[in-house]
Amino acid sequence: MRIDKARLFPLLVEELVDKVADPSGVGEYTQYQDDPEGFITEVLGEQLTDDLRELCRSVRDNKVTIAKSSNATGKTFTAARLAVWFFLCFPGAQVYTAAAPPEDNLRRLLWGEINDIYSKHPELFDGVQKSGLTLQKSPLEFVAGVTIPSSGTREERVAKFSGKHAPYLMFLFDEGDAIPDEVYEGTETCMSGGHVRQLIMFNPRAQRGEVYRRERNGTANVVHLSALRHPNVVTGKDIIPGAVTRERTVKRINEWCRRLVPDEKPTQDCFELPDFLVGAVSETDITGKFYEPLKPGWYKPMAAIFSYAVLGRYPAMSSSQLISREWIDAAVGRWHTHVEKCGEKPPESVLAIQGIDVAAMGNDQNVTFFRWGGWVERAITWQGVDPDAGAIRSIDLYRRRRVLRACVDGTGVGAGVAPHMARKGCVAYTVMVANAPTEKSDMGEFKILRDQLLWALREWLRTDPSAAIPPDEMLIEEMLAVEYDNSTGKIRVSDKDTLKEILARSPDRLMALA
Repeated sequence: MRIDKARLFPLLVEELVDKVADPSGVGEYTQYQDDPEGFITEVLGEQLTDDLRELCRSVRDNKVTIAKSSNATGKTFTAARLAVWFFLCFPGAQVYTAAAPPEDNLRRLLWGEINDIYSKHPELFDGVQKSGLTLQKSPLEFVAGVTIPSSGTREERVAKFSGKHAPYLMFLFDEGDAIPDEVYEGTETCMSGGHVRQLIMFNPRAQRGEVYRRERNGTANVVHLSALRHPNVVTGKDIIPGAVTRERTVKRINEWCRRLVPDEKPTQDCFELPDFLVGAVSETDITGKFYEPLKPGWYKPMAAIFSYAVLGRYPAMSSSQLISREWIDAAVGRWHTHVEKCGEKPPESVLAIQGIDVAAMGNDQNVTFFRWGGWVERAITWQGVDPDAGAIRSIDLYRRRRVLRACVDGTGVGAGVAPHMARKGCVAYTVMVANAPTEKSDMGEFKILRDQLLWALREWLRTDPSAAIPPDEMLIEEMLAVEYDNSTGKIRVSDKDTLKEILARSPDRLMALA
C-alpha cells in the first residue's frame, strides 16, 4: 500500500495543533462558541425562557453581565449550564465559580446544578475528572468552585481571586450582592486580556455595594429576570417544572401589595397588573378559601420582599432601611425643578447652614454642604489634609456665602476646625456625634447623637415638602446603605465601620449633610 506523504503531512500537523490547543481531546463543541443558547437547548436538551435566552446572549457578547432576578426564574440553573458551555466549547478554558458565604450556598445551589448536568450527560465529560467542586480536563482546563473566606485579611481575599490567566476565562458569582468587594477587586486584575467573561447574579435587595455601583456606572450589561414575564406565570401552566408559578405570584400580589385608589399616582416602585393576571385568583391559606380575583390597574408593593422576589428590582425601602429611595427621588426631583427655574442659585430669602465632615490625610474626603432652607447645594469636596488647612478652606467657603452658622463634626481630626473658624469671625459649632442625644423620637430614644442626626435627616426627607437634594450618586448610595434597629428600646443606625465595609469608603457626604 502506497502512502501519500504530501496529503498525510498536513493532516498530522492539523492533528498536532488540535492537541496543543485542546490537550484533553475534548473539543467537538467548538461550533457552539457563539451559540450558548444552542448548546443548552440542543446538546443539553433544556428549555430556556426569553429572559434566560437574553442572559445567554449577554454573557456571549459582554465582558461583564449582571443578572437582577426575582425568585425561581432560573438564573442559577442557567449559570450552571453557561459554566459547562464555556468549559466544553472553549479549549483551554478556566471557569471559576463562587457564591456569597457560607460555602453551602455554592455547594448546594450552583454546584448542585452543575452536578446534575454531569450526572445526566456523562457522554459530555469523557476524559474529565470530577472531584468535589472541580471538573478538570487537564491542569489548565477546569471548572472550579472557589470558597470565599469569611475570616482573614482583606488582602488574602483579594489574592484568592487575582492572578487568574487563561486563553478563555470565566467568573460566575451567585448571590453577587453579598460577595465582598475584595473579590471583585481581585478579579479586576484578570479582566484586561484574552477572552474573559464575568456573570454576577443576585436578587436586588438593596442599592449598595460593588454590584450596584457597576450597574449605576454603566460598567456592566444588566439583564432583568422578572416573575411577571415567566411563561409559567404568563400562561398559568407548569411549562417549566420547579420554576415560579402563577398561583404563587398571585398570592404574593394579594399579600404583599395594595391596589392604588382612584386618582392616586403611581410611584417608581409601583407596577401595572399585566392583562393575563386580571381576574386571577389564589388560595388564601390551607383552609381552601380564595382571595378575590385581581382587578386591573396599578399596584404598590407594601413589603420590600415583593420587589426583589417577584419583580426582580430594588425595593423602594427595606424593612430596616432608614431612608426610602422614594423620598430621595422626590427630593432630587424638587432640586431639579428649582434648577430649571433659577439655575443652581440658592434661594435669596434665607441664610445657609454649612455642614462639614472633616477627613484625615488619606483616601477620605472633606465634604461641605450648604443648605438654604430646604435647597441643598452640590457637595464641595477635597482630599484629607492638615486640619488647619481644612479649616482655612472651610472659612473661605463660608465667607463667599450668606451663612447663618457652620456645624462641624468635631470627632477626631475635626476637633479644632470649628474653634479655628470662630476665631476668624465665623459662627461655627462643634458637633460631637458620639455624645448623648438631645432629643427623642416618637419611636423611642436614641443611643447617641449620631443616631439622632441621621434620624432627623430621614424625617426631613420624609416629611418636608421643601427638601431638595442634588443628584449626587455617592450621597444617594450612602443614604440607601443606612439601616436602623430599635429592638433594644433605643434607636441605633448603622455605624461608620459597617457603612465603610458596605460602601468601600467612608460615608463622608452622608455625615456632612446630617
